[in-house]
Amino acid sequence: MKKLILAVSTIALLISCAGGTKKTTEAETEEVKSFEQEQIEANIKMQVDSLASLYAQMDDSPVMAAFKKGQLLLTEEEKQVKPDYLLAPEVANDLVTLSQKYRAVGIYSIDEFVAKNYEMPTDEMIASRSRLIVDLNDPAFDLFINESYTDSTFAETFEAFYNQEDESGRINFFWETATAAFVEQIFILTQNPDKYLACFDDQKAADFTYRLILLQNALEQLREYAPELEELCTAIKPLESLNAISVDQLKEQVTTLKQEISEVRNGLLK
Repeated sequence: MKKLILAVSTIALLISCAGGTKKTTEAETEEVKSFEQEQIEANIKMQVDSLASLYAQMDDSPVMAAFKKGQLLLTEEEKQVKPDYLLAPEVANDLVTLSQKYRAVGIYSIDEFVAKNYEMPTDEMIASRSRLIVDLNDPAFDLFINESYTDSTFAETFEAFYNQEDESGRINFFWETATAAFVEQIFILTQNPDKYLACFDDQKAADFTYRLILLQNALEQLREYAPELEELCTAIKPLESLNAISVDQLKEQVTTLKQEISEVRNGLLK
């Protein structure tokens, strides 16, 4: 890109010297800037597409896979202690911005599985998410409204959601939703690490933290031309310390960073 800009500048200088009176007009300058921006966005888009493909290939995280397959079993005694850390349904009523609403959809989509595992009622939570989806008027969320999406693999759902958002020009909101959903998974992990980490082995622990790297990289790439993502990049920065490559390391890190993780999660909807 630098070589391209240098070449354009050199050509303009030569024409000016040869003609004596020829000058680059404002329109021509804007055209060069526009061309440069298009190339930057195309390059970023290619990299972000690649990151999305890598993320989809990783399939569900261990805890979510266990929730969905009914493999994360709770004793009757454990079910009696209902989690008080899930996002309350009424929170949706106070959300104003598009970013807040997209992120909340991601959070509710995770919390629903946790609530069901504890045999908690989910009608209000699902209703809140549905109201947000109606407000957003985003066809990509048909995946969540249509019950058949639960029969699809993680990769199929992820890729379909990504492609729909790409086609509608809402790719930034896709990454906001995906980031919020994953932060919620990390947050849930901190609430009962002994129980939830039983779903992990060392490779899955390493993959879990690698997901965070993919999300961070995607957001960093996109904020080059979408400055509104700066706030989200800053909000999740404390999570950079999550770099475990084993179950023991992951347990130590989520325990040590429990307060920071909670603050990151709560900050997503502010």
